[in-house]
Amino acid sequence: MQIGIKNRLRVISLLPIAILFTLASYYVYTSYTSYQSAEYLRAKLEENKLLNGLITNIPRERGMSAMYMGNASPATHKSLVAQRTLVDTKTNQYLTYAKLTDILHDHSKGTSECTACSSINSISASIEKIRQVRPSVDEGNADFKTVFYDAYSAAMTTLINHLKEDAAFKIDKEIASLSSTYFSLVEAEEFSGQERGYLSYVLGRKLKLNAEDLNLWLSLIGKADAISYSSITDKNILNKLEGIFLDEDNLELLEDINSERAEIVQAVNDGLYSTEAGIWFTMLSEKINIIGEAKEILLEAMNERTEAVQQEAIQILSAALTIWIVSVFVAILGMFMAGDITRNIKNLEAVLRRAAEGTHEGDEGELISGAINLDTTEGTAKAYNALEKIIEQTRLDKEFAQEASEAKSMFLANMSHEIRTPLNGIVGFTELLKDTNLKDEQREFIDIIEKSSENLLEIINNILDLSKIESNKLEIEEIVFNPAEEFESAVEVYAVRASEKHIDLGCFIDPTLERPIKGDPTKIKEVIINLLSNAVKFT
Repeated sequence: MQIGIKNRLRVISLLPIAILFTLASYYVYTSYTSYQSAEYLRAKLEENKLLNGLITNIPRERGMSAMYMGNASPATHKSLVAQRTLVDTKTNQYLTYAKLTDILHDHSKGTSECTACSSINSISASIEKIRQVRPSVDEGNADFKTVFYDAYSAAMTTLINHLKEDAAFKIDKEIASLSSTYFSLVEAEEFSGQERGYLSYVLGRKLKLNAEDLNLWLSLIGKADAISYSSITDKNILNKLEGIFLDEDNLELLEDINSERAEIVQAVNDGLYSTEAGIWFTMLSEKINIIGEAKEILLEAMNERTEAVQQEAIQILSAALTIWIVSVFVAILGMFMAGDITRNIKNLEAVLRRAAEGTHEGDEGELISGAINLDTTEGTAKAYNALEKIIEQTRLDKEFAQEASEAKSMFLANMSHEIRTPLNGIVGFTELLKDTNLKDEQREFIDIIEKSSENLLEIINNILDLSKIESNKLEIEEIVFNPAEEFESAVEVYAVRASEKHIDLGCFIDPTLERPIKGDPTKIKEVIINLLSNAVKFT
C-alpha cells in the first residue's frame, strides 16, 4: 500500500505534535482534576471545622445530660441548657455551610444521588432525634440507654462516619497520613466522651456495676486511651503533638484519671464511690480538650498542605495548558506547512510533467511525462529519470545552439567579407572621381557618396562585431576626433531623404562642447544615424 506524500508529510510533522498534544491534554486533565480535588478538599476541611464543633459539643451535651440524669441539680440543668443552645448554634452553622457550598454537592444525577445531601439529611435527622429526647431529660423520666446511646452516641457515629468516609483526604499521601491520625484522635475523643458521660451517670446515681457494665467501661477505656500519632513523618507537626501529649501537666492529668479509674473500680461492687461526678466530668473534659488541641494542629497542617497541593496543581495546570496551546498552534502551523509543501511538490510535479513532454523513457519510445507521480516511490523514481533525460536533452540542445551560433558567425564573417570587396571598389572610384573636374554641386554629391560608403563600410565592420560580442572580444575605441565633422557627416546622409519629405534637417552642436573629444566616433555615429533614420522615416 502506497502512502501519499501529503499523508507522509502529515505523519512526519504531526505525529510528534500529536504525542505532545496527547501528553499535554493528559496533564491538563489530571492537573485540573487535582486542582478541583484540592478545591473540594479545602471546602471539605472548612466543613470539617464546623463539623468538629458538633463532634466536640454534642458529646459535652451528652455528658451533661447523663450527669443531670444521675443527679438532677439546678446548676447542672443551667449548664445543660446553655450547652444545648451552643449545640443548636453549631448545628445551624454547619448545616448552612454544608447546604450552600455548591462544590460539596454533585447533582449531576439528581439530588437523591448526591452524597452530601444524603449526609446532611442523615445528620439533620440525628440532631432532630437529640432534640426530641431533651424534654424527657428535663422531666426526669428519660431512659438512660435511649438518651445516651440511641440519640447522642448514634448521632456521633453518623457524624464520625461522614467525616471518615470522604475520599477527598486521599488525594495526597501527606494529607492521607494527617487525616488518618486526625480520625484516630476523633475516635479517641468520642470514646473519652462516652466514658465521661457514662461514668458521670454512674457516679451521680451511685450505681453498682455488674460484670457486663464493667467490661463495657473497660472497653471504653481501651478505646479512649488509644492515642497514636506514629504515622506522622513531618518533624514539625510531630514536635507539636509531642509538646501536647508529653507535657508534664497533661501527663499528670492522665495519671490522675488513671488513679480515679482505679478507685472507681474498687467501689463498683458497693457503689460507694469517693469520686464526685462533677470532678470526673471536669477531668475527662480536660483530657478531651487536650485531644482537641492536637486535632486543631492536624487540621491546620491539612489546610496548609491542601494549599500547597492546590498551588502545585495550578502550576502544573498552567504549564500543561501552555504546552497544550502551543501544541495546538504548532499542529495547525504544521498542517498549513505540510499543505504548502504538498502544493509546491504538486506544482513541481506539473512542471516536471511539462518539461518531460516529448522525452521518452527508453528504446520503446514511451513518454514518461504521464508517469510522474510524486505521491508514490515509483513516481519519484520516474521523476528522477525524467530530470536526467531533461538535463541530457538540455546539454544536447546547448551544443546544437553553440554549433548554430558558430555557423551564424562564420556566415556573417563571410558575408561581410564578400560585401566589403565591391564596396571598397566604390570607395576607391569615388576618390578617383573627386580628382576630376567637378562642379561644386557635383563635388558635394561625391562627398556625400563617399561618406555614405564609409558609413556602410563601418556597418559591415559592425556585423563582424557580432561574432566578437559572442566571444566577448568586442573592444570600444578611444580615439580623438572632431565632433562637428563626424556628426555633420552623419546628418548629411539623410539630408536628401529629409528634403524629399519636405523636412527641415539641421545639425546644431552645443558651442560649449569640447573640441576635440575622445571616444568611439563610429559607435556614436551609429546611434545618431539610427535616431535620424527613425525620425525621417516616421515623420
